[in-house]
Amino acid sequence: MDGNVAQPGKTISKQIDDELPTREELVQSARDMVPTLIERAPQCEALRRAPKETIEDFKKAGFFKIGLPKKYGGYEMDYDVLCEVIMEIAHGCGSSAWNLAVLGEHNYTLTNSTAEVLDELWADDPDVLLSSGNDHNAELTPTDGGFIFNARLQYSSGCDYASWWMCRGFEKGSGQPRGVIIPKKHATIIEESWHVAGLAGSGSKDVEFKDVFVPTKHLRSTPFSPEWGGKAAGVTNPATYRLSQQSTKPFTLTSVSVGIAGGVLKAFTEQMKERQSRFGHSVAEFQSLQLRLAESAAEYDTARKIVLSDLQESLAILREEEDIPEELHARNRRDMAYCPRLAAAAVDRLFYAAGAGGLFLDGNLQRQFRDVHAGGAQVFLNWDINATAYGRAILGLEPQGPTGP
Repeated sequence: MDGNVAQPGKTISKQIDDELPTREELVQSARDMVPTLIERAPQCEALRRAPKETIEDFKKAGFFKIGLPKKYGGYEMDYDVLCEVIMEIAHGCGSSAWNLAVLGEHNYTLTNSTAEVLDELWADDPDVLLSSGNDHNAELTPTDGGFIFNARLQYSSGCDYASWWMCRGFEKGSGQPRGVIIPKKHATIIEESWHVAGLAGSGSKDVEFKDVFVPTKHLRSTPFSPEWGGKAAGVTNPATYRLSQQSTKPFTLTSVSVGIAGGVLKAFTEQMKERQSRFGHSVAEFQSLQLRLAESAAEYDTARKIVLSDLQESLAILREEEDIPEELHARNRRDMAYCPRLAAAAVDRLFYAAGAGGLFLDGNLQRQFRDVHAGGAQVFLNWDINATAYGRAILGLEPQGPTGP
């Protein structure tokens, strides 16, 4: 099927370049949302998912279109644009930013599919979202025309707003891994499977699939297939669609932790300007507080710059080459795990300085403290795994680490 022709009955509205928002406009839209996201943060946590209004706000602002191909009404922007927007959103609510990080990243990843699949997903509605999840025991039983799929996916972030799932199963008999996409009508969300201390509003629940028929056309392509780099989607910016699923895509998740630290830094600074000690002294005059602010600010600034510069360097190479050097794959993995450590350290230092005032549940700081630590628990951001992979790589050993869904 021609990648530029829609299926019968499908209407594709291609995005026109002069109608695209700029990077600066998208980032400013994210900043403008922060006060509202702070207000909604308690509700987001109580719901254990992002409020519907927040997802609608993201759609209206075009955040999910950042990585969507222009053919389907998207913006086809570089991956670091999405990461910068996520960092600003996380200033207000880490859970809401996590939803954007996961759902927004999938619009890049799914371009590694056939034109037929892409048209089925997005030709009628560019705001269709896809969730994911993992089940190491997911089973694909071969049958006429496809497979029968059985799985209970874990950590399916943003699942309440997904119309499709992308995941992996293992072919019965051979054990061969295969990527699949599955429509929402076959999914059962396990509502009580997500009760957690941090990033509760990410909605990362279990999702069950029982005896689902997956037609052959809904198998996902492997990396470096003919569709790799968004070729089937006709993208004009293929570099950003060739970013590695393991060594660069998780930077969206890293951006959540970094953004949380930025939000804590900004809010804490403003509060300390007005705060008086119980003896009537201006807290802003305390040297210990000034030192804590300086160190946390340095950690936040460093983490933010690392995320953006690593991505921009990788993209510059991918505009000329098919892949980045192995040492940069290892470097990126190291940095995507190190930046959340910087972010957590920045938050911890200021949380301690806030004293008992930071413990109250009606304040945002205690939530940000929990959320930044929850973000660093994600497997792709695990320091032990990624630091070991980096160390092995620079020592000339074979890298090891988790593989993607």
